[in-house]
Amino acid sequence: MLMTVNCFVSNYYFNIFLILAADVEAKLIDDLLSQYSRYVRPVAMESQLVEIFYHMKLSRILKIDERNQILATAVWLEQWWHDDYLKWNPEDYDNLTEVTISSRRIWIPDTVLYNSADVDKEPGTGVLLTNAVINYTGGVYWPAPAIFKSSCSLVITRFPFDEQTCILKFGPWAYLGNEVIMRQVSESGDFSQLTPNGQWKLLAMPVEENLVKYGCCPIPFSDITFTLELRRKELFYLFNLVIPSILMSWLSVLSFYMPMESGEKVGLNITVLLALVFFLLLGASLLPPNADSVPLLAQLLECIIVIMCLETAMSVIVLRLYYREPKTTPPRWLRWLVLDKLADILFMHGRRHPFRDYDDADIDEGLAAIQDPFDPENGPGSIDDRIVGKSLLEKLALQESVAKETQKGEDSDYESDSGLTDAIGGTVKQIERCVSRLMEHAQETDRSDSVKQQWLDICIIFDRILLIAFTLALVMTSVIVLFLMVA
Repeated sequence: MLMTVNCFVSNYYFNIFLILAADVEAKLIDDLLSQYSRYVRPVAMESQLVEIFYHMKLSRILKIDERNQILATAVWLEQWWHDDYLKWNPEDYDNLTEVTISSRRIWIPDTVLYNSADVDKEPGTGVLLTNAVINYTGGVYWPAPAIFKSSCSLVITRFPFDEQTCILKFGPWAYLGNEVIMRQVSESGDFSQLTPNGQWKLLAMPVEENLVKYGCCPIPFSDITFTLELRRKELFYLFNLVIPSILMSWLSVLSFYMPMESGEKVGLNITVLLALVFFLLLGASLLPPNADSVPLLAQLLECIIVIMCLETAMSVIVLRLYYREPKTTPPRWLRWLVLDKLADILFMHGRRHPFRDYDDADIDEGLAAIQDPFDPENGPGSIDDRIVGKSLLEKLALQESVAKETQKGEDSDYESDSGLTDAIGGTVKQIERCVSRLMEHAQETDRSDSVKQQWLDICIIFDRILLIAFTLALVMTSVIVLFLMVA
């Protein structure tokens, strides 16, 4: 029971204290604002200068719109100044030294963001009009959160390994430099409470005071500029844009390693070329269209596309050589250069043809050098041996045929010998015609195969040269551009 009474008494006196304190605070505010005008600079003399101590805490980098070159940030602003009309003696108000007043009821500087890019609001607005804390000496402290959209000129030459510098320029919009001046609190803005951003890393945020003279007025305006030094986190773009583009370009050189008969050499190059064009358009969609410089990544892709076009053209030329008519033999100089010299340089000894100066007439003459079996000048031996050999006669059973003819005959031995000679002569003429046709076909087949093999070997050696050349070109291009990006 006693404890209940004590609690009741304590609460009673505490409530009385709060009421009295609230009455004192209300009386103080009424006294301060009774003849106060928030439209007049808070100085006792017109010639006095109002110093605004300005500080910014960066809370979050909301977004950097590369295409429109806009930086969106969430900040906490802190401003201090002295108001000669907001002073009191604490002894007159129960030793009350501070009071909180709505910022809408007192004078506040018309500080705006000079490089604002927020088209939905008035320039530089976005600051929440929170309460201000006033000290009995006239000191005013006004903390306020804000969201700003500012213009930021991006230099995307080294995209996606780029670093950007964006500024936030604050200053009074109407007051001249001899009326209101901005002062920095520290050499750097505060980003200790910055929420990490997935795409950008803040390196530094230096602060600078400026007095800038504009064409409108003879007296300069004061401003304070926060510079955000940002570095892009390149890992996302590296794995989703840069590496796939380079790997696809290297894949294209394998077309020179594909067999001629596959029919996919040109198709592979066209497919990779379309993929690279897609990556180029994807990168262009992320960057401002009115950039002052071309990104190195775009230059890399464009160089690769040019190389790919050359690869496709060379593949078409090689295929055209491969499908040449067998009647057309490789030129003398081409056989000497490719089949003799380049085959040795490329260690393709299996494709090497020692150079001989021969043409179609030479091939025909060599094939026609086979001895005519019916010409007595071709040396001794029976006609049978010079035609096709004894083995072929045995297969044809020529002797058996002749024996049967002799048994059937009833004429004399002379007539039998004469008939045998006629039979052999007719058979020999048939064999002669057959062998002649076979020789002609063999000559044509050997000649066509020889010419086709020469063109095939030339195409294979050309493919090997192009494989090496374009591989070196792609590697050098990729290394040089990537070095310039990260250097």
